[in-house]
Amino acid sequence: MPLFEIKKRKATKINQREFKDESELHCLIDENLEELFGIRYIKDEHITDKHGRIETLGLDESNRPVVIEYKKTKEKGQLVQANRYITWVKQNPDSFELLAKNNLKNINGQIDFENPRIICFAQEYSIDDKCLALSLGAELWKYRYYDNDTLTIIREEEPEQLINSTGNKNYTIEKIKNKPRKPKTVEDHLNGSSKELIKVFEQFNGRVLDISSEIEQYTTADHILYKTSVNFIALAIQKKKDKLKISLRTIDDKIDDPKKLTERVPKRHGWGNMTRTVYLAPSELSKKKYSLDDIIDLVLQSYHMTQ
Repeated sequence: MPLFEIKKRKATKINQREFKDESELHCLIDENLEELFGIRYIKDEHITDKHGRIETLGLDESNRPVVIEYKKTKEKGQLVQANRYITWVKQNPDSFELLAKNNLKNINGQIDFENPRIICFAQEYSIDDKCLALSLGAELWKYRYYDNDTLTIIREEEPEQLINSTGNKNYTIEKIKNKPRKPKTVEDHLNGSSKELIKVFEQFNGRVLDISSEIEQYTTADHILYKTSVNFIALAIQKKKDKLKISLRTIDDKIDDPKKLTERVPKRHGWGNMTRTVYLAPSELSKKKYSLDDIIDLVLQSYHMTQ
């Protein structure tokens, strides 16, 4: 992945460099976890009795436990180690919660042990890594470090898999989408909603996912969330009010909202960079108080703040 600096329309290639060792990479990412991934750093080099030394533990914006494993270049066994560490988290929720409470100022709600995250960093991954990551629901991130102290991180693509599509000897290639484990499905969230609200959600959901193939949708007990490296939408189905409540990520609470559709999220709610809320209701759409395009314009601003 070549990187170029442009000065006076002249391109100069910036050479790739290496970290001195794995710990230098480890420390750099740990110090910037919240900026890069919206993850709150809990502890590194945590020693367990039987599962080994966990490189980094964190808690993301949805209170999901996070295990991070680093490799300087490309090594076998990274995901096996990470899976061992996430097993420790699942088997020792009380110990993890105590670590979180001792190292974080405010957790704001229950920790979601049903949907933990594995994040791996390396320069390259083998096909075995990619396949195992698909099974574990792990995130593989490739990094490059350059002479001008620029760091790039890119999500590794998922493997392509041969599948029998017709029951005979005709085969096709299908790219398997990463589907994280969901303690509560989208259908569960929509259950009991009006037909009009379900239709509006489906239209909104389709428009958001069409923005980029990088966008991942997952659910928690209370929300349907959309993320790249960090969450940029938290959506709640308000069945009694027949509305979608959409919380949006901003930077310093700045958003271009000429129709004044958004409301500021009170700081006491502890949503971090999710500082704006907008409502999407079938009744208001039918009265043309605003359009779906108006809402998507706000969503696009939030999405671009993650890039």
